[in-house]
Amino acid sequence: MRQYLAAVPGDGGIHCSPVEWLPEVMRSAGRVVLIGDAAHAMSPMMGQGGCMAIEDAVVLADELRRAADIPAAIAAFTARRRPRVEWVREQSQALTELVRLPASIRDRGLRERGVSAFHDRYRPPAITTLCQG
Repeated sequence: MRQYLAAVPGDGGIHCSPVEWLPEVMRSAGRVVLIGDAAHAMSPMMGQGGCMAIEDAVVLADELRRAADIPAAIAAFTARRRPRVEWVREQSQALTELVRLPASIRDRGLRERGVSAFHDRYRPPAITTLCQG
């Protein structure tokens, strides 16, 4: 670690804080495709990290099987996964914001709408269009 830190030209590239959200990252380069948290890390509020990686792998395998070539498969994979990833990100962000509310506001809202909000949060719209081709 000391050798690594000594090789860093300056401290401008060092990020020292919790990372909950990463900007959209490049998902592929040539024949290498990022999946799971490597491709779309987000807050763990929905507990979907492992699930998203499995979904990514299944969809990527399906697109590799169906496509005429690897670039076409990667493009189709990205198009199929983007809506699902964005939906999970939005839900996770909403839960993060809820937790950060003052307790009096958060707790009242949870008492009034907690059960239905929970069900709504985990029921994605048109799941078949988000994961299946």
